[in-house]
Amino acid sequence: MRIRTHLARATVAVALGATVLTGLPTLAVADTSEQLQAKLDEANAHLNDLYSQAEQVSEQVNQTQVDLDNTNAEIEQKQSELSEAQETLGKRVSSNYKTGGVSLASILFDSTSFEDLVNRVTYASKVSDSDAQIIQQVKDIQNELNEKQSQQQQLLADQQTQQAELNDKVNEAQSYVSSLDQQVQDALAKEQAEREAQQEAERKAAEEKAAQENNYVSEGNANAGNTNSNANTNTNTNNGGGSSNSGNSGSNGSSGGSSLGSGARNTIISTAYSKIGCGYVYGASGPSNYDCSGLVQACYAAAGIYVPHSSVSLAGYCNKPASQAEPGDIVWTPGHVGIYIGGGTTIEAMNPSVGVTYGSLSSFQRAGSPA
Repeated sequence: MRIRTHLARATVAVALGATVLTGLPTLAVADTSEQLQAKLDEANAHLNDLYSQAEQVSEQVNQTQVDLDNTNAEIEQKQSELSEAQETLGKRVSSNYKTGGVSLASILFDSTSFEDLVNRVTYASKVSDSDAQIIQQVKDIQNELNEKQSQQQQLLADQQTQQAELNDKVNEAQSYVSSLDQQVQDALAKEQAEREAQQEAERKAAEEKAAQENNYVSEGNANAGNTNSNANTNTNTNNGGGSSNSGNSGSNGSSGGSSLGSGARNTIISTAYSKIGCGYVYGASGPSNYDCSGLVQACYAAAGIYVPHSSVSLAGYCNKPASQAEPGDIVWTPGHVGIYIGGGTTIEAMNPSVGVTYGSLSSFQRAGSPA
């Protein structure tokens, strides 16, 4: 039967939609930010999978509700038709009762010919059979619709239960990701502090060594009796060293920069700001929805620069540590990219739950921009 086939297909759709959900990875203590970042990437992938499943189930719920509304409307229509048929039959029976009905004798005596007699008998029989068939057909359809309604109500309840279970898993995954993300940031901050401490210790050691060497030279010059001459020589040497260091510093600062002009960088950053609040849709690149690489592509396109719509391809532009990022740079970590706007802050198309919003430079590994 057509209605049952339709419901069978819908039931199968629910069964297919009920994807087995794997549990969240166990949160283990990792020593480095790289290890934690790998776990964070895995957790984000799991969360995105849950987002996808939740969206599919949500659409199934929407469709089942539409089907159920249509069935309820059909039932209401058939109830109206049944009432009308029963009322018509009741009026006919009542009329026959009041007038004495149509007797076989009246059919015989009122007939004008044998052919008329046959026609009268046939007509009376057909009227009776037709009334009974109409009422029975309406009752059958109504019973079938009631069964369909019951099945759809059960289907809707099953889907809503599945939806609630998925929402719980999504919330659990979001909490896990947030916790792990904080661990990554803490680990990165700790490692940065350790690097700075090591650099400071090396700087102090170098200063102490230089001071010792200067003292040794001064003592040697004093012993030779050439204090004034050596003092002048040392002064000139030190001045020359200062000029050399200053020149190297300027050279390093220049080489560390990017070929992107300030105008292009300002356009990229202002475009990124304008996308705050836009939605997140997989594969989208505007104008109101983006994924992470689609957002980067749109920001650079505003500055007249083409970059591919792929975080894997965008990684090719990121050839320096994220800690050296300049405002307007692309920032990259496996599977995700964003735009650095300065002050340790990024703008990213995060995920379907938050869309385009602010992020942290500490979440990324590398940075750079097209040459």
